[in-house]
Amino acid sequence: MQQIPSSKPEQRPQRLIATRTGKFVDFSLGQPVPPYAILSHRWLDAKEEVNFNDYLHLRSETQKKAGYRKIVEARRKAANDYLEYIWIDTCCIDKSNESESDRNINSMYFYYQNSQICYVYLSDVWVKASLRAGATIWGTEWFKRGWTLQELVAPKRLIFFKADWEPIGERHQLTSVIHHLTGIPPSVLNGSTPVESLDICTRMSWCAGRKTTKPEDMAYCLFGILGVSMATDYSEGSRSAFTRLDEALVHKYPGKFNKFENPERIDIYQFLLRQNAEVRVRMGQRHAVPQASHTLLQDALPRAGHALPQAGHALPQDALQRAGHALPQDALPRAGHALLPDALPRAVIHFHKLVMYFRELVMH
Repeated sequence: MQQIPSSKPEQRPQRLIATRTGKFVDFSLGQPVPPYAILSHRWLDAKEEVNFNDYLHLRSETQKKAGYRKIVEARRKAANDYLEYIWIDTCCIDKSNESESDRNINSMYFYYQNSQICYVYLSDVWVKASLRAGATIWGTEWFKRGWTLQELVAPKRLIFFKADWEPIGERHQLTSVIHHLTGIPPSVLNGSTPVESLDICTRMSWCAGRKTTKPEDMAYCLFGILGVSMATDYSEGSRSAFTRLDEALVHKYPGKFNKFENPERIDIYQFLLRQNAEVRVRMGQRHAVPQASHTLLQDALPRAGHALPQAGHALPQDALQRAGHALPQDALPRAGHALLPDALPRAVIHFHKLVMYFRELVMH
């Protein structure tokens, strides 16, 4: 078992890109890291992204890639905002260096938190400028990915951009629609409530329904949100990663966090299995399994010993009343019927009632 690091992770990136020249600048020798912008985005196909070595040894073929154009546009935005540096995960991390990759994964939440501004590039959003900003971001995949959760809540300032790099709006302008899409409280989105002031269950609930390309990343993407750090191992599988995350939480909160267990032995992994299953039922996706991605699937619940009610049937009212939150009978959509976009806010509200119920189970 790998040991949990005893020291705090670095809170600022050690390699940045100069926005004017496009060159890497190294800050690994302890010199102060200057103000910088940061990019949040969904990764393209590996052939189109530009990694560390691609950018370090730039060739004409690389400059034709969509990933390179994304870097150039992000640099331009930062320069226009009078920032001399920017950090971009695709090319600023040497992923061939395991220790560097591990350090950056454990520190990434702080990178976003300490940035001056975060640009969110939504490559799948192509809409007319006349549409309202809230409707513009409603269907983007960015809100469904695991790593983008910390990229949403950590930065002080965050601006969304469409695929053509036209601005959509700032996070504080879109608080209502983002709240409905994610369940994250408006006070967290506008910065008045610190993430770390909320309980562990609430913070973990925001990850329900999201997915990652690598199974272990479902646990790793929660490091910053939960305030823990640990070594990464992309050969261990998601179950082992969540077990170690349990241990990291006990280490982080001694005497306050009892391995996330109750008499039914519901641990972090099973807790998120339940939540994800409920989200998928709400969205009419009980039979949709994403390709080439890993999420906490609802069909794993019976294996964990927790079967879901059939679609079209509400949870037992007496169980919900014990938690103080009764769901209406129409909370679960009928089999084969997905919720329409205008019904999503109601589904999110019902989902959060379930979160409160599960929290009650865990705490008692």
